[in-house]
Amino acid sequence: MLALEGGRPVRETPIVPRPDVYSDEVLSAIAEVLRAGALAAHHGRWVRALEEELARYAGVRHAIATSSGTAALHIALKAIGVGPGDEVVTSPLTFASSATAALHANAVPVFADIDKETLNLDPASVEERITERTRAIVVVHLAGMPAEMDELVKIAERHGVKVVEDAAQALGAEYRGRRVGSIGHVSAFSFYATKHVAAGEGGAVATDVTAYAERARLLRSHGETEKYWYELLGYNYRMTELQGVLAYYQLRQLPEALRRREAYVKALLDELAPLEGDLLLIPRPRPYMRHAWHLVQALLLVERLSKPRDYVVRAVRAEGVLNAFVAYPAPLYRTPLFQRREGHGRGCPWSCPHYRGRVKYAPLPNAEWAAERVMSLLVTPNLTEQDAVDTAAAIKKVLGALRR
Repeated sequence: MLALEGGRPVRETPIVPRPDVYSDEVLSAIAEVLRAGALAAHHGRWVRALEEELARYAGVRHAIATSSGTAALHIALKAIGVGPGDEVVTSPLTFASSATAALHANAVPVFADIDKETLNLDPASVEERITERTRAIVVVHLAGMPAEMDELVKIAERHGVKVVEDAAQALGAEYRGRRVGSIGHVSAFSFYATKHVAAGEGGAVATDVTAYAERARLLRSHGETEKYWYELLGYNYRMTELQGVLAYYQLRQLPEALRRREAYVKALLDELAPLEGDLLLIPRPRPYMRHAWHLVQALLLVERLSKPRDYVVRAVRAEGVLNAFVAYPAPLYRTPLFQRREGHGRGCPWSCPHYRGRVKYAPLPNAEWAAERVMSLLVTPNLTEQDAVDTAAAIKKVLGALRR
């Protein structure tokens, strides 16, 4: 009997994902920051150290630390000149920031469909949505899976638009031997509590283009060129030294953390292999990709189950697998914000001829298909191969009980 219906769970002690326990070295560095009283980045050294380490790791010339991944996406768009009335093409199956960053720049997010095999942007759908107003493509590397950058970069070059990589979930991922975040014109990373580098909050912009980096630094700190001298309208998007020290040390440990993630995922996928093609599908990286495994995205074949996806997720969690959830339950265009079209492009209101009859957020078939079926498993470095075996056992138990 399923635990959700009163049976005994697979795991009496639940599986709880969390970031690594901080080492004595990290705790000592935090104490140093507190004793020095240098909490702001311009008074200390850790944010600068993080920026240098991230630029080296990502393979770019410049990294600019920010207060969040959302802030990084916003100033990345502003740094390349996105503004009122511009259009930004992105994915509908992603966290809100991939699209709301365009709204914060007074631009219009335009959603393209996804590839059912990767859940990332379908290049052909992207090209169909480019117009004379398109300024950028925000390419999401969803769950740590690299998007098809070669095709997307070629499309951008043909149409004279910029590529912004949303690498919030993909630090450490690789595409044809290059680190994700070094391929587009500018990129954004996140250091939120569940990410590969977990500083509670925080993020970074990365780019090879010095002009974009200089503008991003200005935008991050009130547009201030020197003390109380303001060059442009900026924001308070600075990272603190406490965030900087946490992120710096975790970035140094990232190769080992990625190895542990990969070991967990390999064990999980090996155990789930008998169900693939029968009751679920799992997007896997292509041979020229390295997946960073922020999430394992399992697509349930709901037509073969007696209960809908949300019931399945509740049942799996009841078996003690607390890292099971849904990312994402609906395409962004179905949420109230985008239904209202709030804040979309002040430079050209929705009543103007350009938008009339065009940007209506019509359903996108692949995004709709995936959103109805996806069950996500958060991957963190503390998860073991035994956790993977137990997770697979819970999924097998639930799907077996609910098979039609």
